[in-house]
Amino acid sequence: KRELIEDNEIWQLHNKYLVTEIKTGLLVIDQHVAHERILYEKTIDAIDGEGLPSQALLFPKTISLSDKEFSVLEDILFYLEKIGFSIRKFGDSEIIVDGAPSELRWGNEETIIKELLALKIKSKEVRSSVIDYVAASYSCHSAIKAGDPLEKFEMKNLIDKLFSTRQPYYCPHGRPIILNLSVDELDKKFERV
Repeated sequence: KRELIEDNEIWQLHNKYLVTEIKTGLLVIDQHVAHERILYEKTIDAIDGEGLPSQALLFPKTISLSDKEFSVLEDILFYLEKIGFSIRKFGDSEIIVDGAPSELRWGNEETIIKELLALKIKSKEVRSSVIDYVAASYSCHSAIKAGDPLEKFEMKNLIDKLFSTRQPYYCPHGRPIILNLSVDELDKKFERV
């Protein structure tokens, strides 16, 4: 449950962590996994709904696939299109990516597509697991990275969006997002009690 103080200050520590005061102490948020959680839930909702927006690539990317990758492409093409990819087959072993998810960092198109094809080949997972993996992989590659400097409004927006998710405490891979240090814990560390 969020106990943020209205209009409180937010600091970025080593371009990795967001630190802010709450009523009971101090809150430390890992910016990468927080953004990953936000994007993950947004992606899950988009796959089940209208999909994510696509951004046309100025220079379409041609990706060569192995025979096995090309054979399972059709199985995940729907999900790739739902998260914002625009892909067309080119010959017997290549695809052309004309559009990518608008929040995806430029240059990660091939990495995500190849990861998802590898998952499909390896596991032959049921539909829900594929959706989960697509959303988790896309979210990880699209999220703000540790080391990315953020403006004050970006920090506030990230925290607001995090606390509007269904599960703000853990990323899709199970890593913690938030560290809460109470005033009592701080007092003990400084030997005040």
